[in-house]
Amino acid sequence: MSARERILGRLRTALADPERTEADRQSAVAARLRGEGPRSPVPGFAQLQGQAALTQFMTRLEAVDATVSRVSSLAELPRALSHELRNRNLPSEIRHGTDPIFEGLDWGTITATTGIGRIEEPATLSHARFGMAETGTLVLTSGPENPVTLTFLGETHFVVVFESAVRAGLEEVWAGLRGAGIDPRTVNMVTGPSRSADIGQKLQLGAHGPVALHVFVVSDPQGDLSDP
Repeated sequence: MSARERILGRLRTALADPERTEADRQSAVAARLRGEGPRSPVPGFAQLQGQAALTQFMTRLEAVDATVSRVSSLAELPRALSHELRNRNLPSEIRHGTDPIFEGLDWGTITATTGIGRIEEPATLSHARFGMAETGTLVLTSGPENPVTLTFLGETHFVVVFESAVRAGLEEVWAGLRGAGIDPRTVNMVTGPSRSADIGQKLQLGAHGPVALHVFVVSDPQGDLSDP
């Protein structure tokens, strides 16, 4: 008997268990969604907490060709963004969604527009619901607050993530989304700028999306909307 046949045989046995009703199966699924019951093994580097998780998150971001900077408060974001735009020789323009964290900010000399991403956009700005320390990944949820097109159409993608929204690993990210009652149509997990080595085995950034990714890590507990 092959491994495939053994696996399928065990599945058939479990599904045909006369003691296990449909109500039992639904109850088990609901318990797992609540984070109860057995958990799969999690490697040590996906269990870090606090400052250790934050440090690993930023280190992993830089390892995948993203850049990162710390911002002391949300009010300081426009100044930090203006600095990055100048350093990259980009126009003083930004496009973002209707996320509440961007409302009321004094953009100064930056021309800030709101809406979906456009193909000619030099720079876009998004709010990541979570950061994943395990891999340096940004977790972005779709919707008018942060349109998916902003993630993929801008040449340079700027992303805001709050320190308190950095989670150890994938398991904590999904638990955080469920706990916050977030049920978007799409969850995009972004690890560094777009890249491909399909042609000639040479790595090219910006192959299918932004050529550059910069993350602002904000330490403003008053502005963190990740855990309502």
